[in-house]
Amino acid sequence: MKLSDYIADFISQRTDHAFVGNGGSVVHILDSLNKYDDFKLVPFVNEQGASIAAEAYYRVTKKPGVAIATSGPGFVNLIQGIACAYYDSIPAIFITGQVVTKDLKLERKARQVGFQEMEVVDSVKEYTKYAVCLTEPDRVRYELERLWWEAENGRPGPVVLDLPDDMARAEIDPEKLIGFTPSNSEPSKILTISDIQSIKKALKGSKRPLIVVGSGIKLSNQEKQAINFIKKLNIPFVTTWSTVDMFTSSFEKLVGSFGVSSNRPGNFAVQSCDLLISLGSRLDTHMTGANAAKFSTKSFKVMVDIDQSEIDKENGLIIDLPINIDLKNFFDKVLDEDFIVGDISEWENRISLWKEKYPICQAEYFNAKDYVDPYVFMDSLSKLTVKDSVIIPDAGGNLTWTMQGYEPRVKQTIFSAFNHSPMGYAFPASIGVKLAKPDCEVVCITGDGGLNMNIQELGTLALQNLPIKIFILNNEEYGIIKQTQTTWLDSNYVCSDIASGVACPDFLRIAQAYDIKTESISSHENLDKKMQDVLFYSDGPIICNVKIKTNQEILPKLSSGRPLEDMYPHLSEKELKDNMYFD
Repeated sequence: MKLSDYIADFISQRTDHAFVGNGGSVVHILDSLNKYDDFKLVPFVNEQGASIAAEAYYRVTKKPGVAIATSGPGFVNLIQGIACAYYDSIPAIFITGQVVTKDLKLERKARQVGFQEMEVVDSVKEYTKYAVCLTEPDRVRYELERLWWEAENGRPGPVVLDLPDDMARAEIDPEKLIGFTPSNSEPSKILTISDIQSIKKALKGSKRPLIVVGSGIKLSNQEKQAINFIKKLNIPFVTTWSTVDMFTSSFEKLVGSFGVSSNRPGNFAVQSCDLLISLGSRLDTHMTGANAAKFSTKSFKVMVDIDQSEIDKENGLIIDLPINIDLKNFFDKVLDEDFIVGDISEWENRISLWKEKYPICQAEYFNAKDYVDPYVFMDSLSKLTVKDSVIIPDAGGNLTWTMQGYEPRVKQTIFSAFNHSPMGYAFPASIGVKLAKPDCEVVCITGDGGLNMNIQELGTLALQNLPIKIFILNNEEYGIIKQTQTTWLDSNYVCSDIASGVACPDFLRIAQAYDIKTESISSHENLDKKMQDVLFYSDGPIICNVKIKTNQEILPKLSSGRPLEDMYPHLSEKELKDNMYFD
């Protein structure tokens, strides 16, 4: 049996798409996959788009996506998606072509031996869970089984198979191949009686308890269990960006999200609570602020995480009760326990006051003339999208406006590459999602800077004729960079807008060259009607340019070095003190 046929059979039993960038060293594996009628190969113009589509594929299917690229330059273009998958802990399978084994550089001192040869395994070892170059045909079963196991087990992440061309062409006997058996050297960790008693004691004595709902809950498929735990304790909770879509705004006890670019109520809550129970969150600096030592200083902090290294970051954040355990094992124990929570009515009343007093979309934003306020846009979009929609924001300003201002509806999915966060992510991710879930409405929210990064995939979109709704929040600049330059560099804008050399084309004319339908929104007049025209269009893809004013700020936003409660625009000293004061 041809080795590439064996790989194709293995892959086709586990997923039904592969996102590819073709090239000489992957023609055999692509030819083998193409033999399966129910398996779809999706060529991308640039391998970066393919890598991102594969990463996004998992987020809506819970099946690892597959991306394939040729050696050298093809592999380099895959790295963006590999990094996205690694930093968001997303299982994904990346296959790179490679020169024949006799032309591998190995220990030779020449820079390159084979044409388009490039070292893959060492290049990606810092941002993959496992990477291997297959140099022995009889190890193919072992390596494939290990790759899939590594991707999905423990803390998930991407894996890479580097496949030399002569290996792909090799003949093997499937009956003689040795498989992979996972090691049982590390037994599953369990929640100790001592940990349970410590949590009970902390809850019983707390007047201001708070739960953090982190991305690990989704990664371990524990959404229902987390919701049951919240209902069991019946205490307030905050979300990270990756879990905002688990709850609608009407969900009882929801405060909101928190972090550097989130909302005031969520930040007030984490900074005022006396007990913080973090479930599956890394508590990185985007959530704690740059100075982690100033994060939630009044609280007894419980951190439940599968990765001990995240608990032990040594970044100034002190965890009082670290619990290194899989969330499934955690919930299996705590949901059978009885917890006593005291009177927290004053705490809940204060949270309600914060939510009423500090909405994200302020009344005056609706008075904008000759442009669309992004928070008003999000308010409208929240009302118009349908159940089961997938909302994918890009990076920078449009990501932040979405995560601050969009209110999820029932069974909607919202995601981005929250940790690596490259410009250009949302568009190819939307293609991967629409191919995975053709019956779902997919809404891509990008910016002029982001769309420029992967604009070549308009060709992929048009050829596949995918009815994706793409909104370009267009301020003709790198808005979040300019806001940083305003803060730090006295508004000296360098390489961040048209005036300082950043190109911004007419996106609608480019889309029209691909026969993609286009729309434009430049004011609040008939905003809902115009957005409905975009969202209800179903004959193919549609791109809508939304005019945002230049220098549109993200509001509120934490200034570097300040504690989370003190967001820009800064409140008066008295108002800030009143919000944070408890008897």
